[in-house]
Amino acid sequence: GCGGVPGDPSRNLPPNVYRPEDTRNFTALLAEFRRQLDELGSRTGKHYLLTIAAPPDEARYSKIELDKIHPYLDFINLMAYDMPGAWAENGPTNFQAPLYLSPDDPSPAAEKVSVDTAVSGYLKLGVPPEKIVVGIPF
Repeated sequence: GCGGVPGDPSRNLPPNVYRPEDTRNFTALLAEFRRQLDELGSRTGKHYLLTIAAPPDEARYSKIELDKIHPYLDFINLMAYDMPGAWAENGPTNFQAPLYLSPDDPSPAAEKVSVDTAVSGYLKLGVPPEKIVVGIPF
């Protein structure tokens, strides 16, 4: 996968391993899903949505070929929430979904990620703004 999710020793789950071929395989998987959904749609007269939930930080989304996959997708659901957590060096709590990075943040995250940096990063990689759905906490 593309997420880099740590393993869970309490459940004997291994860590998520990223392999270089995962990037192109994910693109190929989405292309095939889109092809099959469009084929089905040509028979039923319907359009079937294909979406993904995607990470907000460049370290993770750089492993996704956003410029190549967005034509296959109807929307990209940007997970712009739960940015700090137990994994963070600066502690498990902080702004859950900062709109912008703040120079006044007493405990800034090493990743330097905010809703703004995430959306800007996706736009710079060619994702059309109308395809970005920003997930926010409530």
